[in-house]
Amino acid sequence: MASRTFRIQGAAGVRPAFRAAWDLVQGLMRETGAGYELVLRPLKSKRSLDQNRRYWKLLLELSDVAWVGDRQFTKDAWHEYFKREFIGIEELPGGGQIGISTAKLSVEEFGNYMTRIEQWAAEQGWPLMLEGE
Repeated sequence: MASRTFRIQGAAGVRPAFRAAWDLVQGLMRETGAGYELVLRPLKSKRSLDQNRRYWKLLLELSDVAWVGDRQFTKDAWHEYFKREFIGIEELPGGGQIGISTAKLSVEEFGNYMTRIEQWAAEQGWPLMLEGE
């Protein structure tokens, strides 16, 4: 069985999360008879919706102003490039590679990631001036 995560945000979520875990374990133990481990740890805050909107605006602006050779690239191409450049790569079956997901970054890590992109763009001669900020 793949691991399962039950997120608890606020007191109202405690009982439903534990009930769902209880129900899952009861069913699994009836089926397999195996033991399971329950781990509690602080919830890692993910990037905010505002950060996400800002990030995609940043990439859209870059796709509008940046020229590499005689080409421009889409915001999705820049997204993949920066994941590989600043977060790292993940090996795929068959030998391919993909950038590690930005969804794994905390709020602080994601903010630092965007700052690195802005610094990189300015160093290339494409200072980004996000409108509405």
